[in-house]
Amino acid sequence: MNHQKRFWLSFALVGLILAGISGWLVGEAQAHGGAAMLEERWQAAARLFVVDNGQSEIVAIDLPDGQVVARIDVAPKTMIMGATLDGAYVLAARGRDVDRQHLTVIASGVEADGMHRPYVAKTLLPGNSIGGFHGGHVGVLWGKYAMTIESQGKLLLFTAEELNGAHAFTPEVIELGKPDHFDLMQKGEDTVWVGALRSGSVRLIDRQGGEQAVYSCPAFHGMGSIDDDAFFACANDVLVVRSDGAEERIRYPGAERIGAFLNAGGVLWGTSEGVRNLQRLDPATMELTLVPLESTLYARATDEAEESLLLFLQNGELEVRKGNDGALVNAVAVTPPLPEMDEDVSGAIMPAIQVWGDKAYISIPNRGMIAEVNWREGRLLRNLRVGGMPTRMTLVEAFSQQDE
Repeated sequence: MNHQKRFWLSFALVGLILAGISGWLVGEAQAHGGAAMLEERWQAAARLFVVDNGQSEIVAIDLPDGQVVARIDVAPKTMIMGATLDGAYVLAARGRDVDRQHLTVIASGVEADGMHRPYVAKTLLPGNSIGGFHGGHVGVLWGKYAMTIESQGKLLLFTAEELNGAHAFTPEVIELGKPDHFDLMQKGEDTVWVGALRSGSVRLIDRQGGEQAVYSCPAFHGMGSIDDDAFFACANDVLVVRSDGAEERIRYPGAERIGAFLNAGGVLWGTSEGVRNLQRLDPATMELTLVPLESTLYARATDEAEESLLLFLQNGELEVRKGNDGALVNAVAVTPPLPEMDEDVSGAIMPAIQVWGDKAYISIPNRGMIAEVNWREGRLLRNLRVGGMPTRMTLVEAFSQQDE
């Protein structure tokens, strides 16, 4: 075959190949035609966010139907989680046993027109040993959201707008002093109480970080207030600072110390994980009284009106007690007894309670489920099986519920 014939034969073959590719592309284009667009929007009364430290997820459950609507991947071993006041964002901070402790900002999907799918708005590395969330909510000081960076002795104040993925996170920074484990509580419009565990002190500071007063409180852990009086849990006693700055001390009546306070029934309740007694602090007499429990305390909360105490015990029961005197109202068998648990700062492992109206949601880490209890009637309603190891929780109500 001469060169001219070979050339034309090759040319024809290339043409056939190109024609085939062109036809395939046209076919593919036709195969990937338009599709109907579905609107991912649901109606629900509330959305429960649950830390699953077994699968490194935040699970979103719409209520009251109990439907899991999303499982959001986060860094392993979340330690704390809290929602913003408007419910637009949920923040989850990683445990303290790694050198890069992520703060995941989740857009809750709870919007004015209904429930949308939640998503990660941004992930931050603001610093290590993140703190300042309580009761499932991000802290608030001086009208801004607040969190502590304990490894640096800093307080960060920021707005909700800075949590939006389209905006920069540029918080106001207030120096708290040397690195420590801090707790904060606002006093009036201009000052904040700052308790520090390792330094064993309680200080009153202004917004510039200036120290207005300081009190000794060895092994500080836990603070509360009634009216204008402030109460701080120390190693051997409760430090009381009256509204005029006068100092008093109340010795613990037993071997157990207080690690946190709850307000209920017009009195202050001293609690801590792993104790066998509540400690009732009467602001009228300034006395502590022990209220024995049937088993070891694993989780605690109050109802929304702060009239009742809800206590989840190691024996698997939810105790409901009167907020004013601690009298037992009912005990609900929720689950078989739980194993011994000793939580450290590497990540959450303990059960938690989230109250919503007459319902209490209790995470059972060792069984991979959330128990729903009518705490007023003393009835276990159902178990929501989410798998993994559910621990911390926070709840965001729908806009229609927030307006009521």
